[in-house]
Amino acid sequence: MIVIKNNCVIDNPVFHIVGNNNKITFEENCHVGPDCSFWMEGNNVQITIGRHTTFTNSVHVNAQEDNMKIEIGEDCMFSNHIIVRTSDSHAIYSNDTNKRINLAKSIKIGNHVWIAPGSEVMKGVVVGDGCIIGSQTMVTKDVPANCLVVGRPAKVVKENIRWTREDVIFHKK
Repeated sequence: MIVIKNNCVIDNPVFHIVGNNNKITFEENCHVGPDCSFWMEGNNVQITIGRHTTFTNSVHVNAQEDNMKIEIGEDCMFSNHIIVRTSDSHAIYSNDTNKRINLAKSIKIGNHVWIAPGSEVMKGVVVGDGCIIGSQTMVTKDVPANCLVVGRPAKVVKENIRWTREDVIFHKK
């Protein structure tokens, strides 16, 4: 099921939904630019996009495997060529135990998070409110609130920060 609430602008994304009882919700005033994709593979999969969240272009949100969730908070800003995914897509097993070692894990991105171009948010991550994920960053571990993280893997480089949507290119003082 796809739910698009009031005042959303959705620019022809790809929806790939395989399984039963899956739901994606775009809360009020979301903006999804071109070439974005939203994949749900499995049963009881949920993707929730909070109010006033924006995706520039080429953002891929992928919730795979049963009971997975991707929760994106309010007023988040996604740049371009970003990947958010709950699974590796293929199983990896231990030769010693014959047990799968790369289980899928849900993702939660807090409110007012800015994700810069080319970044990836991987399975099991919780990103705190007010964070900035710098360009080309791969987030594999939780990020505390109000931090700037950069690198592959992500490392906190600034704490106690805040950001605005103010456009500094055209802003006149």
